[in-house]
Amino acid sequence: MKPGFVSIVECFNISGIGLLTELQHFEKGIPPETQIIDLNTQEFWIVKKRVLSGILLVANDSEIYFDCETQYTHVSSTFKTLEDREIAVQRELEKRKNGIYWYVLKPDNKKQKVKPEKGSLLKIK
Repeated sequence: MKPGFVSIVECFNISGIGLLTELQHFEKGIPPETQIIDLNTQEFWIVKKRVLSGILLVANDSEIYFDCETQYTHVSSTFKTLEDREIAVQRELEKRKNGIYWYVLKPDNKKQKVKPEKGSLLKIK
């Protein structure tokens, strides 16, 4: 992936929160209020905050932090077994190795209904 770009891994519209989006990038973080733009459609979204993984924060103290990411929240999961939790921890650690992190995005305006498409490459402005 070229520097200055992010790839959309997953994106969910969560009422009252915004677009919970898994981004792949190899930057040293993405600060709040950063715009990411689809160069094909010219639509853009604004990064609200980073979403940290609760299992990496508590279970392993393994979450990756970036100095420029000054606003964040976290998501915690529950697991039926210790084995399920360990599998989830390993998956999250593997994602971090591959530059994959969760963020909350907001559309550039309230009328925008489109969320970024899975697999699309967006430029960081």
